[in-house]
Amino acid sequence: MAYRHFFFDLDGTLLDTIVDIANAISDALAKRGFQRRYDRESAKALIGNGADALLHRALIGFREDPQEFEALKKEYLPLYKAYQGRDCDTFPGLPETLLELAQKGVDFSIVTNKPDELSKIIISKKLPQIPFRFILGHIEGNPVKPNPYLVEKILKETGWKKEECLFIGDSYVDLETGKNAGLKSALCTWGYDLHYDDLKKVADHILNQPRDLLDLI
Repeated sequence: MAYRHFFFDLDGTLLDTIVDIANAISDALAKRGFQRRYDRESAKALIGNGADALLHRALIGFREDPQEFEALKKEYLPLYKAYQGRDCDTFPGLPETLLELAQKGVDFSIVTNKPDELSKIIISKKLPQIPFRFILGHIEGNPVKPNPYLVEKILKETGWKKEECLFIGDSYVDLETGKNAGLKSALCTWGYDLHYDDLKKVADHILNQPRDLLDLI
């Protein structure tokens, strides 16, 4: 199968952002009086399904009522924005591979549960040389992945054939998003998910390094 259009997840797929996320949620919890700090490894358990899900997971064992959730969210989102790109970078070999794919005529889009504004900011900082056709993140009130809402929005606008499209990510949420949109999916094993052995059984393609993408066009 030769693909011409790649849909990418962002965190854990294109950018190694986990330390920024860990610091933002740790500092937000501290502002609410909760003494729990996350590091690179422990923060992985928080990732997936968007910021609201992350906050609910971070509150487990503390006050988990709606008022506390809203208060923590009010602290977290400004920190999350302020920390964007502070301790983050692309995964090794990825920018070079994307440029090579672009030269071969492949289209790139980003579909992420990261807030839309922040997604565009961080990509402009870290991957400004990559010609992404679409960078779409979460906007309050819209569905989050694995709902295929954003993928379907792009497909409707472009008219791309689904058999020429591939959804690429590092998590179960990403594989489900591709499936729900009627696309094949590829699992990249350099990201954050804690269950790669299980995910490999359901992914259509396995990517162990960015250059494996070249085998799919």
